[in-house]
Amino acid sequence: MPILDNEIVWRPAALLSDVIAAQNGGRMAYAQLVSGVKNNLFPDVSQSERSAGSVKWRKAFIHVNSAQDTALLNIRLFLDALTPAGDFVLFQPGTATDTEDQISGRPYGIGTLYAPVTGGADQIQVACEHNGEYASLAPIRVGDALRVSDRPSTGGPGNEEWVRVTGIVYGADFATVDVSPALANAYATANTLVSSVLELPSVAAACSGVAVASSGGTFDAATVGNLVAHNRGAVEEDWTLAFTSQTAYTVSGTTTGTLADIGSNSADFAPLNPATGTPYFTIRSTGWGGAFQVNDTMAFSTHPAAIPVWYRRQVPVGTFSLSNDYASLAIHGESA
Repeated sequence: MPILDNEIVWRPAALLSDVIAAQNGGRMAYAQLVSGVKNNLFPDVSQSERSAGSVKWRKAFIHVNSAQDTALLNIRLFLDALTPAGDFVLFQPGTATDTEDQISGRPYGIGTLYAPVTGGADQIQVACEHNGEYASLAPIRVGDALRVSDRPSTGGPGNEEWVRVTGIVYGADFATVDVSPALANAYATANTLVSSVLELPSVAAACSGVAVASSGGTFDAATVGNLVAHNRGAVEEDWTLAFTSQTAYTVSGTTTGTLADIGSNSADFAPLNPATGTPYFTIRSTGWGGAFQVNDTMAFSTHPAAIPVWYRRQVPVGTFSLSNDYASLAIHGESA
């Protein structure tokens, strides 16, 4: 079965701090960030922040919360709305565990057409929000995929096309962007958005790094299905199986701790993630071979079906007050 739209959910990071960068971000938590809910990610902007200016970071995860352990393919992430207030938001890729002090990804952003274009144009002028700050952050770069659209919403009526940036020069009021192929459609300035796009080939839960420490026991990790991480339940974790007899073993994770479930190499083993009620992973009995002894171990890592994303909100000095400010990050993907 294909992955459904309602199985793509946004989740917060486990850590939150605007004071200590090393305590902001981290691993995925299992609460859900519901679209349109006030302060679901960022707090209100205080009067002192608007006067002095500020930059805040928030981490979120786009989780493929699907019962099907298939991959979401050909992924495109992009901002699809300007913030209505005087602030602006960029996003950039993170890792499964990074905190604010470890951010290393580059930013992606959004703007509008500075001047209308006709079909066949291979150069456009893009007015980014607060273009001066954007120029230093460079959210549009050579080689980027660029979404050009006059749709009122991501799935609404209108034109949408994807081109590649072949050249860019940032100016005081707009960026001049060379694109290929040439635009197929004409676009006015009023309703046209231009977004740089983060492209990912796929996302799915996965296992890696299987290492058996035993003189006589083996595990066949190369055969598909013997060790499976599940899209709903997998977490970013390093696991160790420790044999307490020739057949039984305990399981512990570096952050999860020791699980209550006891596994056996004579039966399939699928310990449940209590946050989801579904297995972290499944170990098939068909993968085991040879003879294990007490204190033999097997180690492996699991990785969740999630895309970690950092949002960067900048409030320029002297920004005006506005209720119901928002930012919107969209995802396109394909499912088998």
